[in-house]
Amino acid sequence: MISALAGVLWLIGVPGIASSQGNTWAGISLTQMVKAAKWRVGALRVNGALEFNNVGYDSDIYYGYFDEPVADFTLAAAMPVQILLPVGKKIVLDVFDSPQYIFYLDTKGERSWNNAVKGQVHIAMENFYIQIGGGLSNVRQRLSPELNLNIRQKEDRINGTLLWQASQGLSFALLYGGAKYDYGDAEIEGIPIAQTLNRNESYVDAITYVQPSSRVRLFLDGQFGDYFFTEAASRFKDTRSYGVFGGLTFIPQEGKQRPIAPLQGSIRLGYKSFDIIDPLVADGSGFVGAVDISAGMFKRTTCRGFFSQDFSFSAFSTGTFYLSTAYGGGLSRQLSRRAILSYDLTFSRSRYPGTGGEGAPSGRNFRYTTHLAGLHIMLARHVSLSLLATIATRTLDQAARKINRNFFGINLIYGSAPSTVSAPAGGMSR
Repeated sequence: MISALAGVLWLIGVPGIASSQGNTWAGISLTQMVKAAKWRVGALRVNGALEFNNVGYDSDIYYGYFDEPVADFTLAAAMPVQILLPVGKKIVLDVFDSPQYIFYLDTKGERSWNNAVKGQVHIAMENFYIQIGGGLSNVRQRLSPELNLNIRQKEDRINGTLLWQASQGLSFALLYGGAKYDYGDAEIEGIPIAQTLNRNESYVDAITYVQPSSRVRLFLDGQFGDYFFTEAASRFKDTRSYGVFGGLTFIPQEGKQRPIAPLQGSIRLGYKSFDIIDPLVADGSGFVGAVDISAGMFKRTTCRGFFSQDFSFSAFSTGTFYLSTAYGGGLSRQLSRRAILSYDLTFSRSRYPGTGGEGAPSGRNFRYTTHLAGLHIMLARHVSLSLLATIATRTLDQAARKINRNFFGINLIYGSAPSTVSAPAGGMSR
């Protein structure tokens, strides 16, 4: 213990080690992440913030789950902290922790403590980038569009990445990820959610990247995934998935400012086969993917578009899985150097196995329409304030019932958000 403490004190006290993490595009991003950290303590690089999010009035915290709406005042306080430690020129240790408290003024049963922690080791050599990590989370939050209630989810995760930069414009990556989900003793309609959703997941992605210019990186991704349920009552949901995806990423240009914002974001589209192992249960297959892009329309005005579609397991005992789709767009207008006004409109829906959704749990096919407006203000160098207004409607298809839920409040953040490496990403969407 004394030796470990002495080592920590030495690492904190020594001058920062100059870092140059190889020639891979992931290694270059790692170097930029370390240099961009807001605070330095010896060799340590630190990002941290104090956040007060969703401070305001919610017209129905249960989003129509009960016959009568339940309104309340809410607040989410969090303190995310990221610590980076460069070790020589090739290795960076990356630790992140985010404790959070969710407060409801009147609905005391919804108050909760949450925490998520993860650690990673980045190894960046001349032509190779390796990342090994894992994390634990114990968070009570809205489970999914299908079951829009606060449900506690415990998650254990491991992941790894190997990237080979074969040449300046060609690289290959192999990704592995695994996760274990546990939903404790939460129940819905008298049935434990653990019985329908507790599971183990794993996936492998093999990706080829081609970079024809400094602005765009193209990729082709082949994916295999396993989903195994831990409760006997849900073994019929055990699944293997196969997917092929293609797309591109617009690479940010560091230090360059233009009157009209360039294209930014990513496109990932493809085909997935959702193969249920039980031959008596219907399989799923089709078009899936995610798009999130933005571009300047005029000086100080940016438009954006987004789309996502993928398979998700149903929380109800009468359902296996559903296809969840969301799409929309928005505008942002820079009013001054410190203020931005934004508006987004999002549509989402579910489709269960069976033509027209006949396989859906009774009354659970959903459609959402959400309007979100915000005024975002930089009060000081490390202090930001957002004024938010959300007006949303949920429609249950079978019951033809419309449910309204509105939120009016603020977000207040002091500090700097944790940063990430622009590195290969894959795996099943949650």
